[in-house]
Amino acid sequence: DGSTYKGNDIERFYRYGLLANPCLRIYKPWLDQRFIDELGGRREMSAYLSAAGFDYRMSAEKAYSTDSNLLGATHEAKDLEYLDKGISIVQPIMGVAFWREDVVVKPERVTVRFEEGVPVALNGQHFTDAVALFAEANAIGGRHGLGMCDQIENRIIEAKSRGIYEAPGMALLHLAYERLVTGIHNEDTIEQYRGNGRRLGRLLYQGRWFDPQTLMLRDTAQRWVAKAVTGEVALELRRGNDYSILDTKSPNLTYHPERLTMEKGERIYFTPLDRIGQLTMRNLDIADTREKLRVYGEAGLLGESASGGVPLLGSSGPKKKTTD
Repeated sequence: DGSTYKGNDIERFYRYGLLANPCLRIYKPWLDQRFIDELGGRREMSAYLSAAGFDYRMSAEKAYSTDSNLLGATHEAKDLEYLDKGISIVQPIMGVAFWREDVVVKPERVTVRFEEGVPVALNGQHFTDAVALFAEANAIGGRHGLGMCDQIENRIIEAKSRGIYEAPGMALLHLAYERLVTGIHNEDTIEQYRGNGRRLGRLLYQGRWFDPQTLMLRDTAQRWVAKAVTGEVALELRRGNDYSILDTKSPNLTYHPERLTMEKGERIYFTPLDRIGQLTMRNLDIADTREKLRVYGEAGLLGESASGGVPLLGSSGPKKKTTD
């Protein structure tokens, strides 16, 4: 395992390796002091490969390091360790350098279809092979530089790192999936889904994709959220992460414009009188909130002098303490 001792992969590969085979014997060069003494760093390793006659594709002068797979690419280290160096020094490998004025990017209409949470079609073309679908999604998103971002993050060891990410296909599918989620599920489900998603992302980051706590969250998302996500979203992709949603179709939509229209119609979902009753019931928690504001005001937590405080009507300032 050639991952460095300062990164995340060294722990991820260790965990997954021993999960797959508890008898596995693992050698990690970056934990071997002899290796470190001889080579030291990326520059020394590049020079060694070149001197040894290997056809090393990345020269020692390259300003950053790149790792990639089907789902995305990361560019980090070397010059990118310094925050005064931006995305402009990166040459994308999965799409276009959308920030360059000489790069022509034409608007493109794209449709993405999901069935029970699984992407199955792009621009009307159905795929039975997930790898082929992702390759096409990467090609579509890459033509626009979609999914490129500059991130500062906390590594597993809690030290912050910085990287430039590419994920054109993932970004395209995510945009369409999120549109369907918000049109199909209710507010509380979406809130739980997004909270679980942040937690699930961190567990994946930590190399815990097969841990029990992760399996619970994965099952929740797949069973109760994804199963209802069937439909098609049309988007217009422009330059970089600039896009518009053009259409959303699903048999499971709970979005019904007639429920909120102010135009007269045959079906009335609720009347002004119904809303009067609903607003009247709000008087209970409004009164409770006002009482809490009174308590906070008397404690000196509210008032014109408090940063961001909302002055309480009728407040006479902090309540003075009395002594016996």
